[in-house]
Amino acid sequence: MRILGSIRARFTGWYLVVLAVLLALLSIGLYLAVSATLHRDIDRGLVHRSEQLAATHDIRRIVGEGRFEQGLGELVAFYTQEEDGFSVVATRAVESFVDEAWIEAAFGGTPVFANVEGADGQPIRLYVALFRPPGAPPPQVQGQQDQLMPPDALQNAALPAPAVAVVGRPMDIVVSAIATLRTMLLIAVPLTLLLSAGGGLFLVRRALEPVDRMIETTREIEETDLASRVDVESNDELGRLAGTLNAMLARLEGAFRRQRQFTDDASHELRSPLSVIEAEATLALRRERSADDYRDALGAIADEARTMNRLVDQLLTLARSDSGDTGAAMEPVDLTGVVAEAAATLDPIAEERGLKLHVSSQEGLDVEGDPIGLRRLVANLIQNAIQHTDSPGTVTVAARRTSAQALITVADTGTGIPVEHLPHIFKRFYRADDARSRDDGGSGLGLAICQAVAEAHGGSIDVESRLGEGSRFTVRLPLRRARASEA
Repeated sequence: MRILGSIRARFTGWYLVVLAVLLALLSIGLYLAVSATLHRDIDRGLVHRSEQLAATHDIRRIVGEGRFEQGLGELVAFYTQEEDGFSVVATRAVESFVDEAWIEAAFGGTPVFANVEGADGQPIRLYVALFRPPGAPPPQVQGQQDQLMPPDALQNAALPAPAVAVVGRPMDIVVSAIATLRTMLLIAVPLTLLLSAGGGLFLVRRALEPVDRMIETTREIEETDLASRVDVESNDELGRLAGTLNAMLARLEGAFRRQRQFTDDASHELRSPLSVIEAEATLALRRERSADDYRDALGAIADEARTMNRLVDQLLTLARSDSGDTGAAMEPVDLTGVVAEAAATLDPIAEERGLKLHVSSQEGLDVEGDPIGLRRLVANLIQNAIQHTDSPGTVTVAARRTSAQALITVADTGTGIPVEHLPHIFKRFYRADDARSRDDGGSGLGLAICQAVAEAHGGSIDVESRLGEGSRFTVRLPLRRARASEA
């Protein structure tokens, strides 16, 4: 059952079915064409023989006297009309297989071809036609006077009376040739199908060898080792399939690598607050302490718990983004209000650090999205700018529109980002300055969340930065269609 269900068997089966139909049609066509050609050739030969006899002087008398030298198996007979029927002279007895209806049809001007069986059982092909030697008068036509020849012809006694010639030749050669052809076809077609089945299996096996190699390679691949690739060097469909599989394996390898890195980074980030919580709780329980000491320990534990809660919330946001389910329904959102709310929330922090926060927005920046997610995007960018700008400094937030996009820019006059770090800053848990980010309470997930939110809304985010001069983050989001068409 496994063999019958394989693609090799199905390919070979369909190949044999199509080939069998083609061979059957070809064989039938060849058989019919050869048979028709042989019968047509013998009929032409009979007509030509009849014409030869008509051109032979005094042929009827020669046949009647038995002096006619006939060919092997040939039959020659002449029928004339008499008052009481037909009179016949022939090279041999013909009455048993010549129908009088054929004679009457021939006298009426309609030649007849017929197949009969001779006295020896051999098939004979007959040609029955009006016999008119050169100079003979035309035959009597039904409806005319009861005479065989016109009056003027009767005066010429040298002219013979009208007659019908019967010429026959044996069909044994034609029958034998057709039978031989039929036997050859009955043998050749099955033999061809048998050989084609073997050849088809061989060709299909050769054609599917790359598939077998793909199967063996994929069987050896495990999630812990995705570095293997399918080795098929060809430009055909199988080569493209191998390339697609290799590209898929590369994506899976990258995804598993990022997952392992993400897990390692998440474990590392959670280990620090857990260690602090464990240490504070252990010290507090080691001996009796004052109420203030317990209060300080509980405060430290609460701070670390908030850090963990914030980290877990960020991880949950990224996980939902990866799965395509943000958990929020899309609705019309006014970016002007979102930017204003986020800036108002972080303005006290900017003042506390001695920074100036400038906000400018155009009206009517409507997008389709999640207001909470968009507020988090803008807040993360402003908070990131505040954390990396020293006093005195400025953080500028602007929102404007283009023909079909809403642009949000957050620029600062901070330390900037080294060029070598720019391609990596949107990666999860990536820090250009680990010490500073940890002191400020960052987890390295803020910019990754910003990118995830922007892409979830069909937009993008990019950065421009110069070391010592500051950075500029630009978010591009598609405007609602109604607003875009009005523009």
